[in-house]
Amino acid sequence: MTFACGKTSEPGSDDRQQVYVQTDTCRFTAYLRVSDNISDTLRRPGSLELFVYDADGLHNLLDHRSYAFLPDSAVLYCKARNVTVVAIADSPLQFNAGALQRYDSIELLSYRFEEDSAERPVMSGQRDIEAGGSGSIILSPILARIKTGEISNKLRGYIRLENPRIYLENMNASAELLRTTGFYPSEICMSTPVKNLPYDIGVFSQSPGTELFCYPNDSPEASIGSPATAIVLECEIEGATRQFRVSLPPIKRNSTLMVDITVTGEESFESKVY
Repeated sequence: MTFACGKTSEPGSDDRQQVYVQTDTCRFTAYLRVSDNISDTLRRPGSLELFVYDADGLHNLLDHRSYAFLPDSAVLYCKARNVTVVAIADSPLQFNAGALQRYDSIELLSYRFEEDSAERPVMSGQRDIEAGGSGSIILSPILARIKTGEISNKLRGYIRLENPRIYLENMNASAELLRTTGFYPSEICMSTPVKNLPYDIGVFSQSPGTELFCYPNDSPEASIGSPATAIVLECEIEGATRQFRVSLPPIKRNSTLMVDITVTGEESFESKVY
């Protein structure tokens, strides 16, 4: 699709910019949507970066736009028949567009877990769009959430689980921004946050809903060199520190796993992950 040379302003375009359209320029419309499965309430991202690459040939960068907020849509004009639009929201790091002149450069872009934030997670998405057409880009966080379900104590003699807390082991230290599957850690986090549960666990089960966050890890439960992420319930039982470790199944990007743990003895427990 081609347009006459001239100045045009797109009604409804959130960037509110006047665009000069050349006769060999094609129009592309990208709609921005959010998929957030790591929060109980849908959050709307703040800042947004759009990178537009030629989907053919050398996949060169054609356009780069920055927004102070997430628009509903963006209308783009490029000298290409097909484009790949990459959207990145709430990045804690500044981008060097000069280093991202080819699609394969941004495809390899990674973030480290400590750079990310559960309150305002990095989100990304991409979509190929044909000339004159439109497409929806689904922005999703890299992070995954591990949430406690029911924590129970089946010890005899009314012995309490005192000062209970949870943390994760074998957390993936980094992840590629645009990757959706195949997260296998080459490095794990050396230290991870510890979250205290609100109360000691007595004869009544509790459902504290305490949350931990991590990067995805597709390692199976038993894997040499790429260990699965595990959640650990730690507490004191009659003055002795005890740990109950649950190896987690593959953790997908933008997902929530719920974990139930029932302590049945000083060194024994049952668990359910769903």
